Amino acid sequence: MSPATAELVHQALQTIVKRIHSETDRLNRLDAVSGDGDTGTAFNRAVDAIARDLANGKLALDRPSSLFRRLGLIAESRMGGTCGASKNDFFIFKFLIIINSLY
Repeated sequence: MSPATAELVHQALQTIVKRIHSETDRLNRLDAVSGDGDTGTAFNRAVDAIARDLANGKLALDRPSSLFRRLGLIAESRMGGTCGASKNDFFIFKFLIIINSLY
């Protein structure tokens, strides 16, 4: 992946982190209708870890397979429960859409 594309991935991750932070309460309210109301909080834990890894240069932004694997592991370990086990696909799906749109 080119450095320019890796930078776009970095910017997309930052946008997702900000969006999840801004939507935490809304996601919790939506989840409370049929669940325990913690989906926003769970996503928040995951994006906090992603933001830390971005800041520390720990995400392989130029190697999609490594990046997707790491994002899935972050989601699974930070979100916990069924949410973490199933939502790692969310990050992979979002980034596949973003990267596919670049080509």
